[in-house]
Amino acid sequence: MSYNKELNTRLFLQNEEERTHVEYRHEYNFYSNVAEGNVEAVKAVLADPNNISQYENPEYGRLSKDFIRNIRYHFIVSVSLITRQCVENGLERELAYTLSDIYIGKMDTLQTARQIIELHNEMLLDFTHKMADLPKKKVYSMQVVKAIEYICRSRNKHITAQSVADKLNINRSYLSTIFKRETGVNISDFIRREKLKAAANMLRFSDYSCADIAEYFGFASQSHFIQCFSREYGVTPNNYRKRFRR
Repeated sequence: MSYNKELNTRLFLQNEEERTHVEYRHEYNFYSNVAEGNVEAVKAVLADPNNISQYENPEYGRLSKDFIRNIRYHFIVSVSLITRQCVENGLERELAYTLSDIYIGKMDTLQTARQIIELHNEMLLDFTHKMADLPKKKVYSMQVVKAIEYICRSRNKHITAQSVADKLNINRSYLSTIFKRETGVNISDFIRREKLKAAANMLRFSDYSCADIAEYFGFASQSHFIQCFSREYGVTPNNYRKRFRR
């Protein structure tokens, strides 16, 4: 079926009414701020959940005649574009796409425009903060890139600088030296932080107990996990979960 007739009709009406979609440059700047981890710039343009009339503005495009469904579609488009932009700028692929799935799944359960807009704001800041937490230096040697990829894939395993070096077939001392020089972080500290970041996501988005999470990410004990988490985030895992859910 050809939609050329409808396309030409809509273009004619939009031209007559002087209606256009959001300018590409503005959209690009917005998504770039997220991908660059520019938290303040993103906060400055967050939507007001009490002002749902913004979605009635023709420049946003009408994806459905049903108002709530239109907002849902815009949410999915937004999180999809942001996910790909963040992956292209260094966010771990599996983390980014899984986070996208979680937010879309949560959005699908919401019933009001206000709730969806609030979740959209939360999603934007979550991705922006994750990009801000990435190491600032973007260009790494191939050995360091492979080491980071292996660590991110293996966070639920017992990994050490030696096991990473063995996986890459290079000398442990050499790997530790170039890793610290290029990232500014010891490889053992990087491994621990990646485990804790993944654990923090589980605390926020799952109902697994601290004991289960500690065991899953290979911490020696639950108390060791709590000690490491508290040192990294300034609160205990349980308090972190309560704060987020509040």
